[in-house]
Amino acid sequence: MTGKYLRIIDYKSSAKNIDLNEVYGGLQIQLLTYMDAICKEEDIIPAGIFYFSLLEQMVKANKKMTKEEIENMIRKNFRMKGLIIADVKIIKMNDKELKSGSSKLVPAALTSSGTINEKWTSGVTKDEFKVLQDYIFKTIKEISKEIFSGNIDLKPYYKKGKTPCEYCEYKSICGFNPKIADNKYNYIPEKSKQEIIENMKRKI
Repeated sequence: MTGKYLRIIDYKSSAKNIDLNEVYGGLQIQLLTYMDAICKEEDIIPAGIFYFSLLEQMVKANKKMTKEEIENMIRKNFRMKGLIIADVKIIKMNDKELKSGSSKLVPAALTSSGTINEKWTSGVTKDEFKVLQDYIFKTIKEISKEIFSGNIDLKPYYKKGKTPCEYCEYKSICGFNPKIADNKYNYIPEKSKQEIIENMKRKI
């Protein structure tokens, strides 16, 4: 497949990764929104959406390790996280030195025979990425309608027993209380990639 490919990299001062459960819950839509917007304006083929951590990397080394081994460990820690299109050609375009094993640049790996190692690859197919784009576009439209209608319902997320309310500086202003009938959490479930994709398909 020929054409122009695009990857989006977000440089972060903290550790970050793509969580499809949060995408489904409407929490993590930034990079997918960027990609979808560009694809609608230009003839672009998505190659991946990534986070690059700017945190200073510390590694445990011993006196027997060579300088090159230490540098490789540091480089490995700087490997981008996110979501890549699960296509061998696209993976190799993101990492031109990758022949087999795990990439030092992107969250992908190839087997010794040159096929995708799904266990060590954080990826989706082109069709699955299109589902993500369509779902995000629908989500953005729904959010826009709520904003224009003046909907300011209190609905913080709740995931794995955690909620942003715990350390929120505006508790006294917000007044969210789950014991009040109209105050409900936005519960973020823990589902597999395939379950999330199928749920998205039913909603778009």
